[in-house]
Amino acid sequence: MCPLRCPAITAATASRVDPGGHRRAKAELVTSGVRALLPAPSTGLMLGAEVASALAAALTADDGLPAVAVARLLAELLDERYCQNFRESFRRRSPYQPGVGDPIPLDSPDLRQVTAMPATSPPWRLANRLDETRHVRLAGEWVTQFQVIFDYSLARELAGIIDRDTVVATCHPNRTLTEFHFPADASGRTFPVRPKDEDKQHQEIDRLISAAVANGASIVVLPELCVTESLAAQLQGWTCRAGGPRMLVAGSYHHEDEHEHDGSPRRRNTAVAYLRGVAAPLTQDKHSPADRPVNEDIHPQGWPELRVHVSDDGWHLVLAICRDLLNPHAVHALAEAGANLLLVPAMSETLVAFGGPVANLVGSGQALVAVANNPADFSGPTDLTVRRPARALFGHPGFGQLTRLVQPANSAPGVGLLRVQTGQLQWLDSDAGPTRLSRGTSVRPPWADTLARLTGRTPLGLDRQPTHVTLRAAALLVLLTDSPHGPSALLTERAPDLTNYPGQLVFPGGAAEAGDHGPAATALREASEETALDPGSVRILGTLPAIALPESGFLLTPVLAWSAGPVFTGTPNIAEVSRITTISLYRRTGAGQPGPDPAPDEGALADQQPAALGSVSGMILDLLRGMLCGHRESTGIDGEWGRTEETHTAAVKAVSNRQRYPRLP
Repeated sequence: MCPLRCPAITAATASRVDPGGHRRAKAELVTSGVRALLPAPSTGLMLGAEVASALAAALTADDGLPAVAVARLLAELLDERYCQNFRESFRRRSPYQPGVGDPIPLDSPDLRQVTAMPATSPPWRLANRLDETRHVRLAGEWVTQFQVIFDYSLARELAGIIDRDTVVATCHPNRTLTEFHFPADASGRTFPVRPKDEDKQHQEIDRLISAAVANGASIVVLPELCVTESLAAQLQGWTCRAGGPRMLVAGSYHHEDEHEHDGSPRRRNTAVAYLRGVAAPLTQDKHSPADRPVNEDIHPQGWPELRVHVSDDGWHLVLAICRDLLNPHAVHALAEAGANLLLVPAMSETLVAFGGPVANLVGSGQALVAVANNPADFSGPTDLTVRRPARALFGHPGFGQLTRLVQPANSAPGVGLLRVQTGQLQWLDSDAGPTRLSRGTSVRPPWADTLARLTGRTPLGLDRQPTHVTLRAAALLVLLTDSPHGPSALLTERAPDLTNYPGQLVFPGGAAEAGDHGPAATALREASEETALDPGSVRILGTLPAIALPESGFLLTPVLAWSAGPVFTGTPNIAEVSRITTISLYRRTGAGQPGPDPAPDEGALADQQPAALGSVSGMILDLLRGMLCGHRESTGIDGEWGRTEETHTAAVKAVSNRQRYPRLP
């Protein structure tokens, strides 16, 4: 008897069969004899005749004991002793197409090795099912709707496809639908859709892939129908280059071939992916034709295939094309098959509908998902309403809401980036370089000298906290620059869909990590992750007194810094930051009268409402104002300066707001 054939139920289900636990105790007594017969874990794939007989006898040992209770314990026992052999058993069957009731693998990469973000609980801990153990699940009726194939042919080559350094990139080469050719017949059915200028498209795609790999991308995904078959083949060269991506999903393309049974022509939409060191591409046909923006004239095969490429370290890689991810039956089959790495070329007027299916896969299987959409504008030639969808959608088990959209401000070609370890999202315009907030001279102003003298007595590399502290260390970067109104502070506006402090203006910062050497290192690292700030463009002045946040368990150290012109090497992490702005500490007033509330002087959009200032951030700004007012003669700030009502209000309310806002500002 092969251990993979043993049925399974959950322990919770067994306890419902026997609420008092008496039957489970009897079942454990029955199975104890089988446990004694089992050999120590080994590489053998078959059970001996004596053990097989003992398993069969245990299921009928007591007429008053439900066989299902015993079966559950036997399944757990076999999983415990032989799970290390399951992968080889499946590998021998590859390509393996299970039937109803057949075992399928439940692989589980260790997310702690690939992301620093706390992930949701593994699905096997959340499940309450009759049909699975820790490493094996029994296939259900869903395998009758799709040809679900587990492919182990690239198990070794795919090992390590995701690690802590992985950056997943989506490349978006087109602005509008006018850059595509849409030949339609008399009935309005369209085939083949392809870029109008293949040479220009090739140049743009090469430029985007180059930008992606320059920013560390090892997996690159192109959108649906952005290539032709010949162009896709040429792109394979990227995986052969030194420093090129490890995997390139070269979008998808329309093509026509002969039906394998009757020789009739068959129109297909095929996604193709290239893996470094592997000559043959991975392919996947689309099985759900589009009806918008075009009525897609493809002929899917009658029994669609879902191919799961299994890696030795537990990744279940699946390629899907656009609307295939909106098919609820397909999503259910993918979740049941344990798909945990999905790369999806798309060409859709909206990615909003993809949020639910992707969240389902992330929540149920701890999946990583990248959807690349194209073009930027789906407006027709005579349509006066611009329809601009999100360019990409990413799913990550560390995201609080499981999915995040990438929506750039314009329709220029560009690259979306997901850094797997931190969950950081970025958008790179294809021609964008480092940006700088220019503040004029690089000579440190007098007010910065004053702050450095007041805060810099303790060496900056040392943590100023007491030795015995139960609070976790955290730090904020209070970055000051010079402006016509005096010192200005750099703030980030948090994304509006975050759980904590949505839409508020706060200083960049977060919890300390093991490799940080003091609060200054923490603050600079967090600012770089959130805003792409170049730490080399910043000079540390000192630290302000630490702020205890007992409700969230943090001891927060504001780190004071100055820059003549902060340099940003990329774009903000749009999973956390909507925009970067600055706010003046002071406004010049006449006759000692307070000035009006300051508005951000850079980075703010004219049509945006002013964002609320975070309570702790406001308190820090008010503290700085007080420090500088007490040393006005040495700051270079002359004349009358009014306290901003905004920072005053925030400071007054800071303590009372701690209960409402338990996390870091």
